[in-house]
Amino acid sequence: MKNIAFLLLLITIPLKAQKTYTGRVLSTKDSTAIQGVSIYFDGTSLGTTSNAKGYFKIKNTASNISPLIFRSIGYTTQTVPNISVFEDENFPIVFLQESIDELETVILETDPWTRAHKLRVFRSEFLGKTKAAGKCKILNEDDIRLKYSPSKHTLIAYADKPVIIENKHLGYIIEYELMDFTVKYSGGSSGLRLVDYTFFEGSSFFKELKTKPKKRFIKNREDAFTGSLLQFMRALSKKELEAHHFRIFYDKFEVQPYKYFDIQPDADFTKVTILADKISILHNNQQSSIIYKSPFYIDQFGNFTPTRAFSIGGFMGQSRIARLLPLNYGL
Repeated sequence: MKNIAFLLLLITIPLKAQKTYTGRVLSTKDSTAIQGVSIYFDGTSLGTTSNAKGYFKIKNTASNISPLIFRSIGYTTQTVPNISVFEDENFPIVFLQESIDELETVILETDPWTRAHKLRVFRSEFLGKTKAAGKCKILNEDDIRLKYSPSKHTLIAYADKPVIIENKHLGYIIEYELMDFTVKYSGGSSGLRLVDYTFFEGSSFFKELKTKPKKRFIKNREDAFTGSLLQFMRALSKKELEAHHFRIFYDKFEVQPYKYFDIQPDADFTKVTILADKISILHNNQQSSIIYKSPFYIDQFGNFTPTRAFSIGGFMGQSRIARLLPLNYGL
């Protein structure tokens, strides 16, 4: 079985210094202030909202290396991919355009699946199948629209509002703006359908479930980070795989950690090319696999880009949202 999970929109250039940005959000239609706009760095717990006059303040830190997202109900989401290009801490005025309701795509075939069944599949593929997933709850499932195409053996999901996840395993509330979600099935003549791959991506914002995280949340976060894709990428870029107990296998045999990785450090990124069709990773008896057909880039914090050509299976691929940490975790 092949699992592919794309979880986040990632970065272009990491920020160099700490700054507090001050800005304002206005409506494109009449230049009036927009109150309550959610403003956050994608994949992190760093965010704020605009006040009654549309003004906001947001601080970046060394770990704040994601695109800046501006999101408000009734408006089209605005993304600033790299705020480091603005040397002045007075952020340019951001204009949000009113969103236009789009007609749903018409699928000229009968959907044989009930909504209850499609929701069960969505929960399993989105939240994951780990024990942590059992402690996660989607708070606004009514906002999720689901369609199954029997001719394409594909389930798709989309939502006009962020999917709100209450994660009582890691202690977060996650607002996930779902941009794409697809589950593709394959099967033989027997009619049995198996998941061929799962693909999803979007922007996310993390909030603490409690003002002060409980000890069990802190422990569970440490466990989730250990052996994760985020830890692997940080270790790979620094050539610290062995120090973090990652073992590399190719064609069922263990190999030297960097034999099939061409690692080229740069000022801001580390360029990595995998010199094999498939690499297997073992960490504390948990096995994962990576297929990447083109070079990718890891920044100094362990985030990587591009994501769409990236295929991850095994333990890392099965973790999904239930074990997802903010990109600024531990930094």
